[in-house]
Amino acid sequence: QKGMVSGEQLKEAINTTSRNVGQIVSLVNDILFLQEIELVLPDFQAVDLTEIARNVVRAYEKKAELANVKLELRESRSPLPTVSGDAKSLERAITALVDNAIKFSPRGGDVDVRLEARDGRVSVTVQDHGIGIEPEFLPRIFDRFYQLERSGDDLFGGLGLGLAITRQVI
Repeated sequence: QKGMVSGEQLKEAINTTSRNVGQIVSLVNDILFLQEIELVLPDFQAVDLTEIARNVVRAYEKKAELANVKLELRESRSPLPTVSGDAKSLERAITALVDNAIKFSPRGGDVDVRLEARDGRVSVTVQDHGIGIEPEFLPRIFDRFYQLERSGDDLFGGLGLGLAITRQVI
């Protein structure tokens, strides 16, 4: 604002600031979502999880491609029954699972999203072949702000709210 930076430095400073503001907005939105879902249970309606999974996979195709990860939706051969829930919340939960699966997959890895009917219920599975989770960390993976920041030389971004949101939605 004081004119001390110009040209390429100004462009870089604006891009960095924009990226940081985006992360802060995302963090605040996630925290507000967690608070809202604890306080106000949305009205449940009939939800088509197949359509939600398609939307999530479509939205993450580019991120998967950039990470050199093959993202595939494996739909049930027969139509699935609808489930009772809040579509926006369920989409947010599946999004967090797909995002994590891509983030923790090695280059050239696979992420499969599967939907199937089991015993009158709909099952959604997001499977990757990534770094895995050490047994001592399993009890904490759904805690707010808990995340694996590093594995070997790999550094992972994120705020540690995705799986907490998923658990709260489910």
